[in-house]
Amino acid sequence: MATAQATSWTSAKIPGEQNRAVQGCADDAQNPGDWFCIVIRCDRPGSPLSLYVSAPGPDIHGDVKLIVDEQSFSVSLPASLKSPLPLSSRAEALPYAALDAMKAGSAISVQGLQVQAPYNRISLENSRKAIERVEWACEAPYPGPTRFWRRIVRRLRFL
Repeated sequence: MATAQATSWTSAKIPGEQNRAVQGCADDAQNPGDWFCIVIRCDRPGSPLSLYVSAPGPDIHGDVKLIVDEQSFSVSLPASLKSPLPLSSRAEALPYAALDAMKAGSAISVQGLQVQAPYNRISLENSRKAIERVEWACEAPYPGPTRFWRRIVRRLRFL
C-alpha cells in the first residue's frame, strides 16, 4: 500500500479548542466530505488528558482498540458520556501507556469502528510536540513531587 504525505498533528480545528486540544486526522477519506480524527484534549486543568474520536454520522460508541505501531490498547467509548466536542465521542479513560506510545509511534489505527482500513489510520508525525503542549497547559498550576517524578520517568523511557 502506498502511503500519502502524512498530515501532521495540529491544534484542534474546533472553535474555542485551539489552546486545549490537538488533533490528528486520517489522510484518506472513504467518501468525499468524510473525515476520521483523534483529538487529545484537556477537559479540566489538573486532570489527565482525554481522547476523543471524531467522524461524520452517528455517534461512535463501543469498545475499540488503539493500535500504535505494534502495541495495542483497549479503550471504551461509552454512550453515556456526553462529549463537549461536536461530532465526537469521548473515551472513558486514556491509559498513560497509550498516550506515551502515541507520542513515540509512527502511526495509530483504530479497530472496532465503522471506519475500516485504510481510512482508520492516522500518522503520528509531530504528535509528541503537539500532545506535550496540551499536557503542559493542562497541568495543575502548582506542581507536586509526584508529578515531577512522573515526568522524569516518562522522559527516561524515550532515551
